[in-house]
Amino acid sequence: MDERNKDLPLIVSEMLIEMHEIKGDMREVKTALQQMASLMLKQQQHTNDQFRLLMEENRKNTEFMVSAFREEAQATRHRLDDQDGRISKLENN
Repeated sequence: MDERNKDLPLIVSEMLIEMHEIKGDMREVKTALQQMASLMLKQQQHTNDQFRLLMEENRKNTEFMVSAFREEAQATRHRLDDQDGRISKLENN
């Protein structure tokens, strides 16, 4: 072999070893990314579930408040109607 190329097999073998190690590292990175993506998906699903629960509770609370205000408004309307009726009777007598 030519003197200039005598280290070539060693260099090539070192490069192949490095490439193999890089390939292994890339597999580890890919696995880690897949695990992270899976965790992020689970976290997003949990967040969505919590948001849906919050929205449902908000809807229930709003319905309860509207119902309570409606009942109070109806009671007030009845008291006002009674007062108007009494005033009309007094005015007509």
